[in-house]
Amino acid sequence: MRKHPYRNHLVELISEQTDSGDWFARAMIVIVEEKKEKRIPIFGRRRATFESRQRADAYAFELAKIWIDGRLWGTNGHG
Repeated sequence: MRKHPYRNHLVELISEQTDSGDWFARAMIVIVEEKKEKRIPIFGRRRATFESRQRADAYAFELAKIWIDGRLWGTNGHG
């Protein structure tokens, strides 16, 4: 698992390999608020697969960044 910081959040990249060898994009956003850890799962589209873990992780990281930006800017229903 690779971990990347983004705007005071931690993004864990946890893409999963399918039985056919392709990869599903997966990430986990880790937020620590008031000494409590929250873990928010991020999933790529169910039918979207990638030929490598690196590409799946890159897509998952982009999805996580969009979620984080929305949270910080108040555009995804979180504040």
